[in-house]
Amino acid sequence: MEQARRRRVARRKEVSALQWSRAGRHPWAIDLANEAVALRRPLAEQEPAAMARALAVRAACLYVRGRTAEAARDVDECLAYRDRASGAASLDDLTAVASLLDRAGRAEEALGFAERVLADARTLPRPRTLEPMLVYGGLLLRRGRAEEAIAPLREAYAAASSWSRGRVRASAMLLEALAHAGHHEELEEQAYRDLSMLAGNAWGSIRGRVLYIHLLELLEHHQVGSGRLPPLAATIARQRRKLLRQRRRRWLLVAAVGVLTGRPREVPDRPRATGSPDTGRSREVPERPRATGSPDIGPAAFRVARAEADIERYRESGDARALSKAWGALAEARWQAGGQRSAALEAQRNGLAEARRWAAEDPDGARPALVVHLRRFADFAAVIGLRTDAQLARAEAEDLDRAGR
Repeated sequence: MEQARRRRVARRKEVSALQWSRAGRHPWAIDLANEAVALRRPLAEQEPAAMARALAVRAACLYVRGRTAEAARDVDECLAYRDRASGAASLDDLTAVASLLDRAGRAEEALGFAERVLADARTLPRPRTLEPMLVYGGLLLRRGRAEEAIAPLREAYAAASSWSRGRVRASAMLLEALAHAGHHEELEEQAYRDLSMLAGNAWGSIRGRVLYIHLLELLEHHQVGSGRLPPLAATIARQRRKLLRQRRRRWLLVAAVGVLTGRPREVPDRPRATGSPDTGRSREVPERPRATGSPDIGPAAFRVARAEADIERYRESGDARALSKAWGALAEARWQAGGQRSAALEAQRNGLAEARRWAAEDPDGARPALVVHLRRFADFAAVIGLRTDAQLARAEAEDLDRAGR
């Protein structure tokens, strides 16, 4: 009984840690992750996959906060436990580890491990490939390899039950992959088949509505539309109004609970109608893309994918100047997308690191870019609540700016 209780409590703390990390409340996230790891320790030898998952959760929380050395130690320990785990009972935990490794800055290891977990899942007496395929396809998609992601996502879509959570996730990622791979005819067919399901998933769910709006914007950006699909511009505007009402209702509830329990610090900022990190995209309908395919137009999701593809393209060359620019573009795109504040700060931290590497090679040439990266990092950190980090970055930017005059 005690062991079962520890497992339940540890899993709840892991889920809460990731939620607080996404919300930018890093100290709380790391504290919860520490507690989850401590709860798993006594059972680590019997349940190595669960221990690996707890360590991966803490590594992801630490990495986003910028504590990369501690995150790397957790990842190394996580990999040691992961190698001891096998069998159907370990599959869910190992699948989660593959996804978390990507969030902890180990993208290539995450992709390789996801592929291995998927291969193992196929060999089980009763194959359970849905979640491993979704994770594997999602990792490929985030790496800018949309064409390769289509096959596993199609397989996941076929394996999921109709109108299930797995079918919704597979459909959303498949639409993304088809769009970015340029398969517009199949994209329209898939959208016609699944938009009603995605609209139903948005009912009563803020996360579901954000996803639905994002996919509608994706279709509009790629100029996918016919008499079979709803008028996209009007539908997007209507869905944004509904999303704002949902967020305001939730804010009122959270604010009331915070006041009654004497914990007002946990109340988020009041949602606003304009596009912001807290409320999502602007209510303005984005202009249609021009033939140039500029990354400055279209929905934020398109800019995110383009920036991620640029990072992969420049990674092998080691070009610090190009990488700093690509990471900065990714940080801005994630910030503008809404709901990705921690991911945006992580990208900006990487952009700042590349700008410092460029400055070591060419101090005068890199100085303006380094100042821009520092100020953007300071702005993001200040909104998230990392006041000390913001002050240090802003002071360094001012010193560099004065030195360059």
